[in-house]
Formats: sequence, structure tokens, C-alpha cells
Amino acid sequence: MPKKLDYLAVWIDARALLAEHKEAIAAIAGFFIFMSAWISAFLVPPLMVENLDNRNQAMLEISGYFEANWLVLVPTMLVTIYGSLSLYVLMSGRRLEKVGDALVTAAALFVPYLLASLLVGWATLAGFFLLIIPGLYLSGRFAILPAVVAQDAGAGVNRSIIRTWRVTNNCGWAILFLMLFVAVILRIFAGVADAAIVAICQSIAGEDGVPIVESAVKALFVTLEAVAFILMLVAVNRQLSAQTPRS
Repeated sequence: MPKKLDYLAVWIDARALLAEHKEAIAAIAGFFIFMSAWISAFLVPPLMVENLDNRNQAMLEISGYFEANWLVLVPTMLVTIYGSLSLYVLMSGRRLEKVGDALVTAAALFVPYLLASLLVGWATLAGFFLLIIPGLYLSGRFAILPAVVAQDAGAGVNRSIIRTWRVTNNCGWAILFLMLFVAVILRIFAGVADAAIVAICQSIAGEDGVPIVESAVKALFVTLEAVAFILMLVAVNRQLSAQTPRS
């Protein structure tokens, strides 16, 4: 019987995970994701690509942006990745006596996870450069990689990638559509709230607004989006893993 991704079951499981771990999620996400996003938003201007129609020019603009801001972007990105991996470990189902255990386990998994992410990232990027459609498909197939790494600690880079591929078999597009739906909803809500906060700050402080408050609001929504995706992907992995026999 082919595997099936039940969106309603994902929603119910994600809510249950949030209710069970809300204090620990708030602590880890607040320190590692929110603070990193706040610092980055306050110190680094947003990425604005003006030549999307010209792929080569767009790549040059993106490259120039990261070259100019890498001293801030790289450390904050690594801290965010570590915080996110800690949340995956927290909700992996393993027995943890305290929040610190999730942080310790995530530290041990950090390098293998980075290597696995780089491998699947290059494969996905190659898919986008080919015909875009393969890249989208691979994005869905490899989306749950951090959840698999957190669940199967010590499995190694290759086995984690293979396990991810097996778990998402026949469900790549279903996972991608779910991710896009959640992303659109969150971005619409965040865009409206951000515009409202900017307008309020400008009405109080003039055209320059209150940068530290505006960057904090941006960081808050980055954090909420990250946590929402982590909850969703953990729930997806739990559901599909239950339908996938161990090799």
C-alpha cells in the first residue's frame, strides 16, 4: 500500500508537540533563533535582488551581498542552524531529562548534519539549475533531513540521507505543497504585521522609524516561521516513518 501524507494528522501532531514542549521550545528558539535573527536584521540590510530576470546578474548581486556581510551572516546562520537542530532533537522522541540534553546531543550531531545538508543542498541546487521542477521535487524529498538526523543519532551522513529518501518516497510533492502553503500563510501574516509596526514606529519617530524595534519584530516572525516549520516537519517525519520499515 503506497504511503500517504495526512495533512490533518500533521496539524494535530504538530499542535500536540507544541503543547508538550512549549517552554523548552520558547527557551531554545528565543535564545538561538530569535537573538540571531535580531542581531542579523539590525546589523545587516535586507537582501534586495533587482535583476531577477537575469540569472547571472542576480547571482552576482546575491554573491556581492554575502561577500559584504559574511562576518555577521555566517555566525548567525550557524547559531540558528544549531538552535533549530536542538529543537529537532527535543521533539525527536528520545528520552531527555532536561533541555540541556537536547543542546548536548545537537552539538554532537552538528557537523554530520552540516555535511548531510551540504550534500542534499548541492543536489537540490543542481535540480533547480536544470529545469527547476527537479529542484522543487528534491526540496520536498529532503525537507525532513534534520528530523531524521535528530531521530537516528549516530546513523552517519550517508545513512541519514538514504533514510530520508526512503521515508519520503511517494510523498515528495505532498511535502512540498504543505511547505509552500504554510510559508505563504506565514509570510502574508508577517508582512501585514511588519507593515503595521513600521507605520507605528514611523508615526512616533519620523521617517527613520525605530530600527531596533522593527528588527525585533522581523526577528520574531523569522522565529515563529522557523518553529512552525520544525513542528510541521517533525510531524511529517513521525507520520511517514511509521509507514516506512527499517532497512
